[in-house]
Amino acid sequence: MTPAIELCDIYKTFKLRSWRTFLLQKPARRVEVLRGASFTVNHGEIVSLLGLNGAGKTTFIKILASLIIPDRGKARINGFDTSLEDQKTRPLIGLVNTNPRSFYWRLTGRQNLTFFASLYNLSSDERTRRVNHLLDWLGLGDKADIAFMKYSSGQQQLLGICRAMLGDPEIMLMDEPTNSLDPLASARLRNFVKHELASRRNKAILWCTHLLQEAEQVSDRIAILHKGKIITQDTLQTIKKRIEKEKHYLIKIKSTNDTLPDRLQPIVISSRKTGNALEVEIKSEEADIPLILNQLVQAGIQVFMVKPVETALEQVFEKLTSATPHS
Repeated sequence: MTPAIELCDIYKTFKLRSWRTFLLQKPARRVEVLRGASFTVNHGEIVSLLGLNGAGKTTFIKILASLIIPDRGKARINGFDTSLEDQKTRPLIGLVNTNPRSFYWRLTGRQNLTFFASLYNLSSDERTRRVNHLLDWLGLGDKADIAFMKYSSGQQQLLGICRAMLGDPEIMLMDEPTNSLDPLASARLRNFVKHELASRRNKAILWCTHLLQEAEQVSDRIAILHKGKIITQDTLQTIKKRIEKEKHYLIKIKSTNDTLPDRLQPIVISSRKTGNALEVEIKSEEADIPLILNQLVQAGIQVFMVKPVETALEQVFEKLTSATPHS
């Protein structure tokens, strides 16, 4: 099956010019943003693209939207080359561009969306239906007839998302989509994208963010962009297993003091007293947990609970990026 989004060995370099370039005739500095990046997103799937600021996430988006052309490599949308067949790829894409300058400030939110909907050659009835549906769903129904210039930054962000969905695109390119949104609006958007767009409508979603917790909540897979390359692309659980030879477990035991049992000392990560109990985090192979518990019980130590501790996405990100060699 042809991937909805496919990037193959993409390279992109920019020339950075300053006043020295023009006045002193100094050569422009070249910055290589992407260096052999490869990536796929399938229909019905949400993939979060994670990267530090300046990692090249926006360049990724612009190449897919055929706004810039890669120096080398191929970018494809539904199998079509974004550089050579942009007339076929652009109608398939909904690009979330929340730059307020891309709207008409004196027009209302509804008037803005109605204008942009007309560019899709929709009938009058269909334009009205889609505009009203999106305004209501994203919580802008009561603001629809207010001038855009009076919108808050969060409302402007939501209107940009509405605009990207007007053409009912197969593929959504969402660059920092929850920027400026309050927690309730962010959760509502994530739910809509995950359950309505991806699951029910089978759309492919590329969700670019630097918010690790958000990526964990919304994604089917996570891709990490670092030093111009995709250093990993998989489900979060698979990535965690790949970097963890030993798992962490939390064991809660009865204790009258803060002294740790000798059997736990070599594998303890941390511990804390909670009432008459001691919560101890250990690092151990899964197969060794029954033996550890049996030893504690035989020593007369009451065990209240044992459970695996999920590795935070922040830790996964830090381990993967720190392991990438400098070039």
